[in-house]
Amino acid sequence: MTYTEVPRSSTAPPRPDPRLWAGIGSVLIFLVGLALTNVIAGGAGPAPVPGMSLPAFAANPTSAAVNALGQALSGIALVVFASGLTRAFGGRLAAQLTATGALAGGTLILSAVLMQSLTSPALTGQPALAAALFNLAFLIGGPAHVVTLAMLLGSAAIAGRRTGRLPRWLSTFGMVASGVGLLAVLNLGSPLLPFAATAYFIPAGRFLGFVFIVATVLSTVLRRRRSDRPTL
Repeated sequence: MTYTEVPRSSTAPPRPDPRLWAGIGSVLIFLVGLALTNVIAGGAGPAPVPGMSLPAFAANPTSAAVNALGQALSGIALVVFASGLTRAFGGRLAAQLTATGALAGGTLILSAVLMQSLTSPALTGQPALAAALFNLAFLIGGPAHVVTLAMLLGSAAIAGRRTGRLPRWLSTFGMVASGVGLLAVLNLGSPLLPFAATAYFIPAGRFLGFVFIVATVLSTVLRRRRSDRPTL
């Protein structure tokens, strides 16, 4: 039995950029950090309503530190993932992928810095300042991050469809996830808009984004491996 190598056509998908794996890393780091934060804080970790988690963080600064570290590492990995997307999908949306990736990762990192500030002993006896910092960390790491993540998802979905690097169902799902995430901007309309009605766009947009990121990485890598498989 012999193997014959199939000539690669000019339309064969390029070899996946290894930086794409950082997307799955970003998702896993965020989820592990969130789980550890809730365990350390006794189940009172980051909440969908600003201020609900502050008493737990104030009583146990370790939970705030773990949450900050997880967000920062996840944000760094997200920027690396976006750079891999830029190379994998490229085209006319290359600059947009780079910019939205930097914004999505940057908001997580900035939120982590503010969250870390809550562990400072200088905040002892200054509940108003601590509450303000916590609320700012929430706004940047919550609605601001989810909106910029949605922009990254939408750019990736459109680029993936234009280049044929993503299956149609996955690019469609990415656009839907992007639309849900963009609705997180409604949280900035409080108190004009009832927060109870808009808060859930934050976790919905975030976790739909996680699904799209993981599916995009696996789809891109597996598609290339199938194209490289020799025929009998």
